[in-house]
Amino acid sequence: MTERIRRGDIPGVQLRCRQLLEIDVEEAWRLLIEPSGLTQWLCEQAELDPVAGGAFAWHGVRGLEPGVAEQGTVMAIDPPDVCLLSLAQPGWSAATRVEWRLSRQQQGCELSVLQNGFEHLPLSHSLTVWEQYRRRWRAALERLAAARRP
Repeated sequence: MTERIRRGDIPGVQLRCRQLLEIDVEEAWRLLIEPSGLTQWLCEQAELDPVAGGAFAWHGVRGLEPGVAEQGTVMAIDPPDVCLLSLAQPGWSAATRVEWRLSRQQQGCELSVLQNGFEHLPLSHSLTVWEQYRRRWRAALERLAAARRP
């Protein structure tokens, strides 16, 4: 089944996903930046230094081909609201930018994910990667909504 293009999506350029979480912002933040939280919903192994300029590496990324790893740098961080990441896979000619933004809601919080910069990848690659991440974020956010901190 083909998934509709969502509001905020620009194929090959940026994508946006939102997910309501039935947990408070502080618990959601821990799931976003602690390796034990990331392994519940995003990847099999995680390293992340949650400071501006800190490095991260995610291995066994769920929703991407087996063996795919992601790496990058924390560009900016404002706990427990915003984390900006420069994200790439080995072999990419450019990195994309991912913004995680949490906002308080009556029944928990909402996570907004904005990933852009796909247009800096080779044209033959950018649309394919954009579509992979569009599916990947939707599935990851559904897992996050079901996750709880150990």
